[in-house]
Amino acid sequence: MNTRRAGRSKFFTLAAGFLGVLYCLLNTTGADLFCGTRGCEIYAGYGLFGISFYFYGLVAFLAIFLLTIFSHCQYARPLLALTLGLALLLDTLFLIYQALLWPCSSCHVVALLIGISAFAGVKALNLPGRKLLIGVGVVWGVFFIYVGGAAFKEIAFEPWPLYGSTKAPIKIYFSPTCPACEKVVRKVLNHEETAGQTGLYPIAKNSDDEARLAVVLESELENTDPGNVLRLFAPAPQEGPDLNIRNRVRLLSNKIAIASSGATKVPLILSPYIVETGDSGNASTWSIEKVLEDSPGNPFDTGCSTFADDPDCED
Repeated sequence: MNTRRAGRSKFFTLAAGFLGVLYCLLNTTGADLFCGTRGCEIYAGYGLFGISFYFYGLVAFLAIFLLTIFSHCQYARPLLALTLGLALLLDTLFLIYQALLWPCSSCHVVALLIGISAFAGVKALNLPGRKLLIGVGVVWGVFFIYVGGAAFKEIAFEPWPLYGSTKAPIKIYFSPTCPACEKVVRKVLNHEETAGQTGLYPIAKNSDDEARLAVVLESELENTDPGNVLRLFAPAPQEGPDLNIRNRVRLLSNKIAIASSGATKVPLILSPYIVETGDSGNASTWSIEKVLEDSPGNPFDTGCSTFADDPDCED
């Protein structure tokens, strides 16, 4: 390797180490940079011996930065190789953990900076244990790509509610041509407390669903109006509008969310068992399960497949 390439690679090691120190320092103070997935919120409180993992990351990046600067010293390169190896190994374990549970976009930035530090360090400096570092790096790279794809999918295809807020504690995924879905949606909207605590997420499982959704989504009406939502359960006109690209992506995002949950039928209800409403002086608790049980008729007698026409699901 010529001197220019070695200098360039060393610069990337230093830059990644410096950015890692800065990034971990800011997140340690609660900045929550690049926090766009559910995993960020879940892992925010993770630590060891009461100390945030971001603090350990800060120490590791600071060590990488300083050891790279003094890499000409006798013991600096072995210590740098050890630091990079441990950082890669521990981050690989955490990436495996994220692959099994929830991806974290903020943690992924840390992983990227670790990867750049290791790659550039191995390329620029004659580190001992170079082959072992490369081997760990290959395994790290596999899980880095996998978790990165999962994080991208969650950020790019965030579920979209036709009615209600994304922060609503109750989320209901439904199809306009699913009779059981219609029962659930009507009962929820007719109950004052559930209507205010629910987000309704439509999916299009067939062309009839798309036609009904197009009538509502491509209209100038306010989609948060319950009456407008109920229009979805009426047959679509033979000549109607087509869904635009934006609404197709929204509906695809909802279908991806169902697939990620492992569900194959709608209605799909996601909710805490008990929901609290009101202030401390006038609070009440209830569950959507109780609301649906108290209503006449069982909305779960039948359900509809989320990805194909279902012969047992008739509108």
